[in-house]
Amino acid sequence: MHCFSPKLIRGMMFLRVYIETYGCWLNKADSDAVASMLKENGHEIVHDIEHADAIIINTCAVRSETERKIAKRLQELESWRRENENRKIIVLGCLARARPAFIAHNSPSASIIGPNALPSILKALESRIIDIGPERREIFKLPRCNKSKRLTIPIATGCLGSCSYCIMPISRGKLSSCPPKQIVELFRDAVTRGVKEIYLVAQDLAAYGLDIGYNLPRLLQNLLEHEGDYMIRLGMMEPSTLTSIASDMIKIYSNPHIYKYLHLPLQSGSDRILELMNRKYTASSFIKLVDFFRSSIDDLFLATDVIVGFPTETDEDFEETCKVIEKISPDKVHVARYAMRPFTQASSMPQLSDGVKKARSRILNEIVKEITLKRNLRYVGKEVDVLLTDVAPKGGLSGRMMNYRPVIVRCDDKSMLWKMVTVLIEGAEPHVLIGRTV
Repeated sequence: MHCFSPKLIRGMMFLRVYIETYGCWLNKADSDAVASMLKENGHEIVHDIEHADAIIINTCAVRSETERKIAKRLQELESWRRENENRKIIVLGCLARARPAFIAHNSPSASIIGPNALPSILKALESRIIDIGPERREIFKLPRCNKSKRLTIPIATGCLGSCSYCIMPISRGKLSSCPPKQIVELFRDAVTRGVKEIYLVAQDLAAYGLDIGYNLPRLLQNLLEHEGDYMIRLGMMEPSTLTSIASDMIKIYSNPHIYKYLHLPLQSGSDRILELMNRKYTASSFIKLVDFFRSSIDDLFLATDVIVGFPTETDEDFEETCKVIEKISPDKVHVARYAMRPFTQASSMPQLSDGVKKARSRILNEIVKEITLKRNLRYVGKEVDVLLTDVAPKGGLSGRMMNYRPVIVRCDDKSMLWKMVTVLIEGAEPHVLIGRTV
């Protein structure tokens, strides 16, 4: 059993901290930033909760099932803390700001820190505090480079949207863009240190800079001026904000340091449902935007998201969604059953049964599986360049083509990690290609 014994150096207490993260890439980036901040202040990050003096839970508020999972985890941690009352629990992130009473109910001893109040983490290690933070992120704490060859940079938080199903405007607040100078300095330092893969993330990457008189293409041009051996993966971009910078982004995608990867959420193929969702585009304008990028960028990898079972969605609305998915033939689709979230407009609309949601989800997933397998089969027998990045869970190494398409390579030589290799594709599944090095 762990004995609570924080380090004391020159009269100051330094704790061993365990961080657990739920949710999106932006949350992961925030956790990395918190870890960097803690290390800079003398604290130690540990990867085993039994060795921790404090635990940080970085929460997500998007899905009800995730919320239930977090509630159960917080109850477990209260028992963990009772073994030694000096242990600390800190609940960070979207759920902490959107539902602080919910957090306090499940973990009465926890400090509660909103996603726009990251610096308050240091105070919470000293004593219990509640700081759900301001509407906008006023201070950006970015993750620092460590020994990893991959770095995730949160370039903005919040958004310009007001989707009727989304709790994010409450939990993340208004669009806040990180100063470009701060991003460029971190990026250049990362490349100089040998980082090979850099993820730029935000709730809506295409909205970056619109609150500070700047924009995403201009930021990317500044980053790409730096020479080195690296690849940039761009995060999700909303169709309505991407449209205004689409032509400039085509030029960015032509750069060999940019993965030819576009994450563009559809959500619904029905104009009626899109209007109820308060999305700022139509199905036809979405298709037009996809066609524009596909016609301009060779071998583009298109990822999208769809919500099925939105309130009042009819069979005809669902069929329209299926038709749009079949028309745009994406390479990856995340199909989510609508989940009612508190404080949102959609929560007060007439709801569909779970049975209808599940049935539609199954139908659409079968369509997606057929489409993505067909798109992957095009590569069988071809030689492609792959950046090997990880050990595959079931053996071999995994990596990404230059359009970020996932590939598992029959190779167990870990010295090949973070190298570009030529791979002969020998097989295809709906979500991944399989091959061997040439």
